[in-house]
Amino acid sequence: MSQTCVHRVTETRDLGGGSFVLRVAGPFEGVQAGQFCMLRTPSDWPVLLPRPFSWFDVFEPGDAALRAGEVTGAATFLGKVVGPGTSRLARLEPGEDLIVTGPLGCAWPAVDAGAREPVCIAGGVGLAPFLLWAKQRRALGARVSILYGGATRHALAASGDFAAIDPDFHFATDDGSCGFHGNVLALYRDLVARGVLDGSAPVYCCGPDPMMEAVAKDCRQRGVRCVVSLETYMACGFGVCNGCTVHVHDRGRFAGRHYVKSCTVGPVFDAEELVWPAEVSHT
Repeated sequence: MSQTCVHRVTETRDLGGGSFVLRVAGPFEGVQAGQFCMLRTPSDWPVLLPRPFSWFDVFEPGDAALRAGEVTGAATFLGKVVGPGTSRLARLEPGEDLIVTGPLGCAWPAVDAGAREPVCIAGGVGLAPFLLWAKQRRALGARVSILYGGATRHALAASGDFAAIDPDFHFATDDGSCGFHGNVLALYRDLVARGVLDGSAPVYCCGPDPMMEAVAKDCRQRGVRCVVSLETYMACGFGVCNGCTVHVHDRGRFAGRHYVKSCTVGPVFDAEELVWPAEVSHT
């Protein structure tokens, strides 16, 4: 059940390139990997509505990673400055208050016992919904593979937060400064072709829309399930404002509908549920 509470910021970490990580004291209960929340400051907030953020990590009471003043738990959020709202969040200082509403939305699909472990593909701050996922999977003994792409190595700074989990990380950069020289889809194809990754395993993907559309198309052509977490802007988080409406196919759970609100039935979708821009341009 979602709730709105005022929490205290314990750290603001600048990752460079406009990206940052916020850490706030808890408690945070019932959060599932892939869900999101709405953030805003109680005062000096420069815009009308809060801003949506994926839960990056959540720490329960008693976790050894908790810091002073976090006895009831903590959470982190990965973001990037794109306007006055996110700029205000990036400037928060330890001790300031932050209003958090959540958890909201749908989580990543659970993995059935004996099923293939999903391959996680992330671009930029699309890495955000995968830390908690990898942490929860690792606690169950699963080994998580994450493909992370960015323009340069400086865009991959958030990967350091995964150190304690030690997933199988594969990096791609457009300029070749870290890992594979090329985009993250080309990296995925290369790893599958070389047998490093199981090409029949489902794919969980989050990042810029063009990247997710390309990954979804590749998976469709090979008959592989692809699940995406949309970065569609969500202005309210409760399905009131209609700002996050997305185009879907009139079938399955969306039979009789052509548009749905990402904040209430997403942000996680099966890629085949969505009508991607390339499909529209060819109709």
